[in-house]
Amino acid sequence: MIYDFIVIDPDSDAPLWMQIYQGMTEALERQMIGPSDRLPSIRDLSEGLDISRSPVENAYVHLQLDGFIESRPKSGYFALKRPKESRGGPPLKPDGSKYSILYDLTSTGIDSKTADIPVWRKHLRAALNMQDKIISGGDPQGEAELRDALVRYCFEARKVKASADRIVISSGTQQLLTELCRMMGKVGTVAIEHPGYAQGERIFRDFGWKVEYIGNAGELPGKQLSGQKYGLFADITSNRPQMSLSKISKRRKDLIDWAEENYSYILEDDYNGELRYLSRSVPSLQGTCPERVIYIGSFSRLLLPSVRIAYMVVPHDLAETARIKSSLYDQTSSKIEQLALAEYIRDGHLERHIRRSRKTYQVKSKEMLSALNEVFKDKAECRLLETSLCAAVTIKTDADEGALFGSAVSGGVMVDQLFCSSEGSYTANLSFAGIPLEKIRPAIVALGSAWHQYVR
Repeated sequence: MIYDFIVIDPDSDAPLWMQIYQGMTEALERQMIGPSDRLPSIRDLSEGLDISRSPVENAYVHLQLDGFIESRPKSGYFALKRPKESRGGPPLKPDGSKYSILYDLTSTGIDSKTADIPVWRKHLRAALNMQDKIISGGDPQGEAELRDALVRYCFEARKVKASADRIVISSGTQQLLTELCRMMGKVGTVAIEHPGYAQGERIFRDFGWKVEYIGNAGELPGKQLSGQKYGLFADITSNRPQMSLSKISKRRKDLIDWAEENYSYILEDDYNGELRYLSRSVPSLQGTCPERVIYIGSFSRLLLPSVRIAYMVVPHDLAETARIKSSLYDQTSSKIEQLALAEYIRDGHLERHIRRSRKTYQVKSKEMLSALNEVFKDKAECRLLETSLCAAVTIKTDADEGALFGSAVSGGVMVDQLFCSSEGSYTANLSFAGIPLEKIRPAIVALGSAWHQYVR
């Protein structure tokens, strides 16, 4: 089947749509998909790959723009008779493409000014000189030096209560979720709020868990959780808009009461929780109820996307299982990078680096919100998702994802996945992390022009 040509790597930094694009272009180049062959529908391909429709639709839009396929009314998608030579994926300015991307608003990078490369390089060199340590294999649960450093760091930064034996280190969130599923043993149902949990849903389903949506991230989940015996509730902090302290307190109380009453767990994915720069920093939920909350943190956006280190703090009753299960599998995170990060944290560099990053992203977030409000005025709801380094823009439209993606690309703007918020509304998370400050306003102007015909 055509699905066999597409390999979805959940650990890859490449967006899902780009992985689909690359699989298709390689199959076209190698004639595994022949000229004029009919391609699967968006629905069939999304079901075959077990992913949402948005990345499939986005990939098909780019394949059409780059001349690989065509859409025939009431017939579907077909390979063109003379497909262009594959270039290993859609570059930002593809040769011969009808459009070139001028502004990248996807969440794949960080601001180059925040990269602490000279100091990080110094600590990597120091780790390479630890010959007695690096000549042996890594600790499956994570290097003791880093786990010890994290005990103090995550308490000071996020009030997470941990001990070294309750910390598990891996190369990313999805690897940690795999470890978690092994620890939990029996399968159950995980409750997730819209717009969902792209990093985790596939892992849970692969292990036999049922995923159930229970409302939107900006709402209070207490009513939906009441009386329900979910095994896990996924609290994705980067999905939530800014909330008042009273609403945050009510939300936290409802979650903890539910977890304790049902002997269930809360998964707190505290993505970039240290990077709050506009709203008042709120301590982690784990610090309030460490025996019912499983905490996940990572460093790919705090430090460098290429540094693949994430950590999980598990409750006491899972700690012994964590040691046993971890010992059965190889460590996926570099031992050298773990040792370097331990010293980087202990020397105070991470704390100083975060302070500098906050200032940079605070300026960029204000610029993006100002530009959005100026361009879209009252035709869009714009709100900041601080820890995601994104602004969420919700528009009312009769257009579908394909039209919105296509018009954005034709205007030179690359955006991430679009989420269907409700009937007639779509939300786009626009990242200001990687785009230079001076390009933010022109990017929003270009996006506003591209979507002007669709916004109502």
